[in-house]
Amino acid sequence: MKPTILQVIPALESGGVEIETLEIANAIISAGGRALIASRPGKMTSDALANGIDLRNLPLNTKNPFQMVKNIRLLKELILKEKVDIVHVRSRAPAWSVYKATRDLNVPFVTTYHAAYSSKTILKRVYNSVMARGDRVIAISQFILDHLTQQYANNSWFDPSKIHLIQRGTDSHYFDPSTISRERVQQLRKSWGISPDTRILLLPGRISRTKGQDLLIKALSLMKHSNVTIVLVGSAQGHESYRNDLLLLASSLGLEGRVQWKPPCSDIAVAYQLADMIVCPSLVPEGFGRLMAEAQAMKKPIIASDHGAAKEVIEEGVTGWLTPPGDAKALAQAINYALDLSQKRLNEMGTKGRARVQAYFSKEAMSSKTIALYKELLDKKKE
Repeated sequence: MKPTILQVIPALESGGVEIETLEIANAIISAGGRALIASRPGKMTSDALANGIDLRNLPLNTKNPFQMVKNIRLLKELILKEKVDIVHVRSRAPAWSVYKATRDLNVPFVTTYHAAYSSKTILKRVYNSVMARGDRVIAISQFILDHLTQQYANNSWFDPSKIHLIQRGTDSHYFDPSTISRERVQQLRKSWGISPDTRILLLPGRISRTKGQDLLIKALSLMKHSNVTIVLVGSAQGHESYRNDLLLLASSLGLEGRVQWKPPCSDIAVAYQLADMIVCPSLVPEGFGRLMAEAQAMKKPIIASDHGAAKEVIEEGVTGWLTPPGDAKALAQAINYALDLSQKRLNEMGTKGRARVQAYFSKEAMSSKTIALYKELLDKKKE
């Protein structure tokens, strides 16, 4: 009988966690298992169904304590009905419901710790701790592993032997510049209304005050290069006022027309190929930083803030550059330096960047390590 692995997330919207959930579901199927996802439907629901992944619509995108209690019963019913062997959760609110349901049913419980969650209050720290209570806890970077140890080492329930370092993976087949035609790139440039002689700084990701979009705009105002345009690509849903503030900031700095916002791109690899460089000026430490790995897989120079997992993903001066977080002047200097490099030097960096991603941050490595972790728990369950 095929082992059934249930993954639990709030909703199948677009984002790194959702992408990874589908990638692992596909790996489960390829390994001979049955992949089940419990969540609210979203933009990626059709992708899941197309790949033969079983979906269950549960109200998991909530922090309402009464609904979270109800979700315990719903999850227990689902686990028993579908004969679930392992439950893997990736978000804190549903994790508390999963924790209680799996403990009641004696079913193995896996968590993935995706970020260095803020823990300024005792209540917040307790809320976050569920992600460190799994029978196995996946840390997505060495930075997250160190954070886990620092946060919970003094708690009697914390067992560091249960933590497994499985760094995030990038699909180097999709993010492969050799597969993207010049026509596709030119078509995107034309649709964005950017002239052929304009150099492009790309910042992919949702519009958020933590992502540093405002810092990049300020850096552009300090740069010596004038034929440069910033393109912010990502969802502004729920942050429309901040998106408007960013465009007003650009105007106030004399950058009218040189900062553009675009909604999520259906083929982001083409956007990477179009860009001269990718910038990730995050103001808070990234748990991993998927776009940094994607940029390197696309052989593009990447500049990121020097904190979090960035120094694991980027090899300073070899595949990209790291700048002090929040320092617009340093960011401007790094971009100026990169734009002045010869194409030969950039090509060398690009080749090394892609090789680094394939060696350390491949989707295949992430998937195989996760499947091995599941098998370990399944074998232990048989004992």
